Amino acid sequence: MKLLTIEPLENERQDEDILRSCKILRTDAKGRAEKEERLWFQFPTVEKYPDSDDCDSYLLAMFMEGMKERRKIVVKGSVSGELLSNLVELQAVWDKWDPKRYGLVDIEVDHIRENGVRAPGAVCAFSGGVDGSFTLWRHSQNKCSYRSQKINFCSLVHGFDIPLADTGAFEVALKRAANTLENIGLTILPIRTNYREITKKWTHKFSAALTAALSNFKYLSGTCLIGSGKSYDELVIPYGSSPITDHLLSSGEFDVLHDGASHNRVEKVAQIAEWQKGVSNLRVCFQASQNGENCGKCEKCVRTKLNFLACNQPVPDCFPESVSIEDQLQGAAIKKFLKKAAKKNDYVHTEWQQILDYADRHKVKASWTVAVRELLEKKRWIDLFKRK
Repeated sequence: MKLLTIEPLENERQDEDILRSCKILRTDAKGRAEKEERLWFQFPTVEKYPDSDDCDSYLLAMFMEGMKERRKIVVKGSVSGELLSNLVELQAVWDKWDPKRYGLVDIEVDHIRENGVRAPGAVCAFSGGVDGSFTLWRHSQNKCSYRSQKINFCSLVHGFDIPLADTGAFEVALKRAANTLENIGLTILPIRTNYREITKKWTHKFSAALTAALSNFKYLSGTCLIGSGKSYDELVIPYGSSPITDHLLSSGEFDVLHDGASHNRVEKVAQIAEWQKGVSNLRVCFQASQNGENCGKCEKCVRTKLNFLACNQPVPDCFPESVSIEDQLQGAAIKKFLKKAAKKNDYVHTEWQQILDYADRHKVKASWTVAVRELLEKKRWIDLFKRK
């Protein structure tokens, strides 16, 4: 039987940081070593953090690798009993969603931990985007009624959307996020990881990876808030983050809440428009050349500008001044959009359609609405032609 073995290493102090890591060993059916790697998380020294043999973070990070490679997972440390129970169900979900890619695997653990007492308060994943800003704003302002969480602090992960090698871009993004949070009396803790350097298929695993990183702070905050990417009426399956699955990433000490699926992206923008500091510091662009800033020209930047215009709000100054939005819709952005449509990324089309629908419902009429309507009509003709 092929194995994926997780062996925790001793926690280390590196200057003012803590480094938690494990060895990942793959062996073939005859027990011969195939590949050995090291997974690590590095974060500022905090009052309390997981023991060296606590493998919750490592298992969260690697269980889908085991499923993909059909390997039994052996953990040479401790894992929360609640997490192990949840992963039984989470594996079943992925086995139904994508059985050609993922299979059910056994997980063997040296020690199963009983549930501890969860620390009060929440940590909120925050990179400065629309989803995180919406979740942060409405919980910090107690806008969720009985569901509102007390946020203790936020966290930004280096090594996810910003590569580890690009320290300059991460510092810009971190400074920008800290400036935003200061406005509402919160702080941000950075955490670095090499997760993306040793795994693949990010779109299926990013919520598990995010929980793996943030669970290193579980003794500071027992709840993790993850902002939704899709609303309940537009869920994408299979996808790495969903109200169907995110709660199954919870452990005995760390409860994961998927937040914000009650609103689509335009509706979220309408809510955060009242938070001036948050809007002026939005970071939605993943273009590698932008050094942590928004390029203002890519499909996502243009789409976010349209989100604001649909809400009858001005384009925020977090986007650099450029040509008119109408010209952008006829230029590189339209080509990018059609390229995505050709790859059947229907969720992109859905978000553009939502912009137009929201503008129509709120009687927003402008030259850009005409351009978007023409754009969507072109997409429909392309779909029709492809079906024939």
